[in-house]
Amino acid sequence: MYLGYLSGVGATGAPEVKDSKRKQAIASVRDLFSGFIGKFGGLDCTTLTGCNWSKKEDIKRYFKEEIYKGTCYPQFEYVLARCLEK
Repeated sequence: MYLGYLSGVGATGAPEVKDSKRKQAIASVRDLFSGFIGKFGGLDCTTLTGCNWSKKEDIKRYFKEEIYKGTCYPQFEYVLARCLEK
């Protein structure tokens, strides 16, 4: 995984438009995005948690049943692990 604000870790300037490091960073973000969707089935909170966030009862259920432990925590761990890969 190759992610960074400009063109990767340790970069000191903005990358050129056709720079290979920039292309590698773009590919890494695309892989992270695609991998996340493939593993978790979507990107929106309703899909990811099974809770309709416009309903108070679902919000209460999310916290009471600690749904985040089986949904948000693994999703966050996945993103961190992918971003820290070298």
